This record gives sequence, structure tokens and C-alpha cells, in this order.
Amino acid sequence: MPPFRLGLIADIQYADCEDGTDFSGSERRYFRNSLKITERAVDCWNAVGVDAVVQLGDIIDGCNSKLQASETALKRVLEVLSRSPAPRFDLVGNHELYNLPRDALERCGLRCGEGRSYYAAHLGDFWEGIFLDPFEVALIGVPQDSPQFVEATETIRTHNPQVLTGARDWFTGLPTEKHRFVPYNGGISQTQLKWLESAVQAAEADSRKVLIFLHVPLYEPATKAKTVVWNAEEILHILHTHRDTVVAVFAGHDHDGGYAVDEAGLHHITMNSPLTAEGDCFAVLECYEGWAHFKAHGRACVESNTLGSGRAYPELILAKDAVNSTSPLSASSEDSSVLQAMGFDSVKAQEALQATGNLDAAVALLCG
Repeated sequence: MPPFRLGLIADIQYADCEDGTDFSGSERRYFRNSLKITERAVDCWNAVGVDAVVQLGDIIDGCNSKLQASETALKRVLEVLSRSPAPRFDLVGNHELYNLPRDALERCGLRCGEGRSYYAAHLGDFWEGIFLDPFEVALIGVPQDSPQFVEATETIRTHNPQVLTGARDWFTGLPTEKHRFVPYNGGISQTQLKWLESAVQAAEADSRKVLIFLHVPLYEPATKAKTVVWNAEEILHILHTHRDTVVAVFAGHDHDGGYAVDEAGLHHITMNSPLTAEGDCFAVLECYEGWAHFKAHGRACVESNTLGSGRAYPELILAKDAVNSTSPLSASSEDSSVLQAMGFDSVKAQEALQATGNLDAAVALLCG
């Protein structure tokens, strides 16, 4: 049976303006080029025949709001993405909320869950995609008289009160473990947490493996301290309780990207941003029964904590106990990883490959 294929891209952040930098001046941003990369991504996805596309949030840059071009910029990116006939899942990122009111996102063409910003969807016969909203409790995108804004304000007052004083530097004297408590991050409500638990349980009862998608990363080793969901540990607790069902977490937000495996064996992939890339920056995820194969195009995912300049992962085998390398795998190493992902012992897998010389014959030998 052919795999269920997903096209993946994060943080397009398109704007029709000259190249620029981030607030610190250290990150170069190629606003128009990000759309060209998106065009190549769609061409690739159409060529391989993806079954769905996941756009991980921050589809346009916040500068569009100042340019009064939010809807125009969004329309242009959506026109490119619509060249793929595959269904598309859009996530809510902070830049969506800089540009548009929440109730305008779907009216403007984003597919964020038909009225609810977190939802689940079948991905083929063996997988469930769970899409979360890490800005449900936030200082952006929610009315200031709402319970979510009040909760967010109290969270910031507790962990990083200088944000509320108007300080220009939010991090002076702040312990690293509290760097996540800034306005461009957010949290997930208790209601969404309960829904997440029930969604994972439903997938588990249906014998489906789970992929988690959200804009902001959950696991600091796969990103940096400044780009983590406020209550990430509560989310991870639920996912770790179902570690045999949940396989991987995909996020964007941190333009520099990263990858790590946590103590429960979950793979955390933080995808790099086309906004800061000169070459390709997207991926295809092939979902097989029980495991998945992340195929990077360009620098879609690189080593964590390298400011985006580290070695890239050409591919990732997403399965329990799979070990991934930033160096291109040899055919025998890749085949061994595939066999391990299928549940075979690593030593026996290598012996079968040495005895037979190819993957199909090794599978027949191990199954025989």
C-alpha cells in the first residue's frame, strides 16, 4: 500500500517588500523570495502527489499590517498554495494574529478548523493528525476583556512582569527557563488540554498513530528557550502518557529550526522558515503503517541551537528508537533504519541486510 503523503511548510511570512532583518538586525529576511520557495514547494508536492498539505502558521509577515496589505498578501500566498489540489490544513501563528482578527482568518481563506482553532483529522488509514492552537491563551488575538487575556496577563505577571511595564528588553535578568513568557508565544487552555487527551485516546482506540501539529514548539532541545509554548509541560505530559501512539510533533515559529527526541521517544521537528532561506525549505512526509519518513527539500530542518547554520537533516525516520543523522545515509544505513522502524531488532536487521543485500529480501528473511 502506498504511503499517505503530506506536504509540509512553515513560516512563509510573505510580504511584497524589500528584504530586511528581524528586530535585532541579525536575521536576514527575504520577503518576496519566500513566495518563490512556496511555488517550488507546490510544484514538488504536485509532482509526488501529496494527499494533503500542512501549513504550520505565520503564512504572511506582520509588516503587512503596517503596509495595510494583510488581505492582499494573504490572498497571494493562498493563490500559490491552491495550485495544489490536495486538502490543506492551516495553523494559527502569531503573525496571523498581528494581521487579522481571529474571526476573519477563515473568511480570508485560511482553513483553521471551521470555527474551532484546534481539531483532528484522519490522515489515510493508519494516522491521525491533531492540530493545536498555542495562542488560545495569549496577549495577542483575543479580546482584552476575555478570560483568555486575563489568564495570559496573570501568567506574564507571574513569570516575566517586565513585559507589562513596557520594557524594551524583555529578557534582562530573566532566568533562561522563563524566556518563553513573552507576547509572541502563548498557551493552551485547560479545555483544549482535555480535548487533546480525548483526541489521542480516540486515535489510540482506533489503532491510529498520531502526529501533532502546532505553530510553537513544545520541546526546548528542538528549538530555543525563547520559542516554547508557555504550558508545554502540560501538553507533553498528555503526549507522553500515550507514547506508544504519538510519534512526532511538528512546529515552526523558530526560523532557525531544530530537531530532538525527548525522553518518551517522541520526535520533535521544528521546521526552518523559507523567509530566511535562499534555497528550498519544505518537506514531504510519507506516512506508512506505524512509522513515517520525513524527506527534506533544502534546509527544511537543521541541527538545533545553530542559528540555522548547522548541518541539515536530509531525512528523518520517525519511529520509536530510530536514530537520525545530519549526514546523508548510506543505502545500508537507511535500509537498517527502515527495518528498525518496522519493529525488527537493529542487530538482526543489519545481519539480514548483510546476508541478502537488499531491503525486500531482508524483510522476507526476517519475516520467514
